[in-house]
Formats: sequence, structure tokens, C-alpha cells
Amino acid sequence: MVRIMAIKKWIFDNLFADYKEGYELQIDNITKMFEGLEARLKEMEKLPEEVQKQKELEDSLNNKYPKKVITYNGRYIPKYGQVKIDVRGFFINPVCSEMLNIVKPWLKLPDDQKAFKCLEWVINFISYVPDKENTGLNEFWFMPQETLMTRRGDCDDGSILLANFMLSVGIPYWKIRIVASDTIAGGHCWVSYYFEEKNRWVTLDWCFFPVNHSIKARPDYKNDKNYGNIWFSFNEKCAFSKELG
Repeated sequence: MVRIMAIKKWIFDNLFADYKEGYELQIDNITKMFEGLEARLKEMEKLPEEVQKQKELEDSLNNKYPKKVITYNGRYIPKYGQVKIDVRGFFINPVCSEMLNIVKPWLKLPDDQKAFKCLEWVINFISYVPDKENTGLNEFWFMPQETLMTRRGDCDDGSILLANFMLSVGIPYWKIRIVASDTIAGGHCWVSYYFEEKNRWVTLDWCFFPVNHSIKARPDYKNDKNYGNIWFSFNEKCAFSKELG
């Protein structure tokens, strides 16, 4: 066997010497490819741990308070009048092109920057108009595409659009809540965002008390004196009648 291996080596070294360099280059490329695959596998091994961590956080935030079905007279149908709708129905399909076309430039940003960009857009491009002036009704909640089309609405309309923007840009649904509460200016609807780094909910208000502070610079909503008791809040999957967390 040793003699056969020696003969094979002699044949390769002498008869295929011209190809040796090419073979060595191929072997080097294959080695680098396997090294790259090994590095990717190591990264993938870390993924389940991070996914599990995010799932535990989602469950913790969603289960801190009892969930309930909350309906609201936020829609109107001619001949039928005001219509009650499950508030979660104001979250629509996040891949709707009307929204994606706007948020597309922010898709690769970190969540905190995504949230700020969405708020900034709504502040800059949606005009505050009371329901009575806008629709002739005392109360009406626009769907996000409707607010995009008209570029006007009251606090709930802009908040619904903002929350749907945030969902479309890839922020996890459990970090986003639409909130109805007391404020120093009366009843109000606004968006709350879960700032994961500091484990706190912060206010994203596009009309009553808009500020241009970064997410990191915003206080816990409980420490913001502009806001009072929460009536209810909801995300895409759950509705709550207690505080945010």
C-alpha cells in the first residue's frame, strides 16, 4: 500500500506538475468556503437563544395585565350610523404598498430609529383637523390608508397611521400600542413605544404634545405629566384596559 501511494505521488508530482498550482488554489478556495460556512453556523447557533429571549419579552408584556375585547364606535356606515369595531381591526396588513412605499428607506435601521422616523413623517405630513370639521361626525376613526389619502385627521387618525407605519417598517407588534387616555388637554389618543434598552414605554405623540427628542431621550410615560389615566390600549393582537407596564 505504501508503494502504491508513493507511485501515485510521483505520478502527480511529475506528470501533473502543471496542474498542481491550480488544484492548490481550488483547495484553498474550498477551505475558505468551509471556514465561512462554519462562521455562519456559529452565528445561527446563537439565533435560537435570541429568538427565545424576544418571545419571553413579548409574552411578559402581553400578559402583564388581563386582556379583553374592546370595541369602539369609531366607524360610520350610511343608513346604519355609528358602528362598533374591535379596536385591533385598525391594524391592517403591514405589507400594504401605500405604507411600504413610504417606510422603505428606513427598513434597515434599528427599531428605535425606525420609530422616530415614522413619528417624524406623521408630524410633518399630516394636518390636525377635528372630526367634526373633517367628516361632519362627532367621532370617526380613519383607517391608515384613508389618512394617507387625505393627509388630515385628528389625534386617533394620526396615531393609527403612525402605529401601522411602525408595524410596516418591521418593528415587532408587541413594541407598539395605540393608547386612549386623559391628558392635561382632555381626552387623547397617542402611540406608545417599548424602549427595550431601558425597559420602559415612551410616548410618541404626533399632535397634542409633539417633541423631536430621540427615543433614548424620552422619559417613561408614567413620568410625563402631560398624560393621565389610561382608558385602554391595544396592539395588533391584544387589547388592555390597564396601564402599559
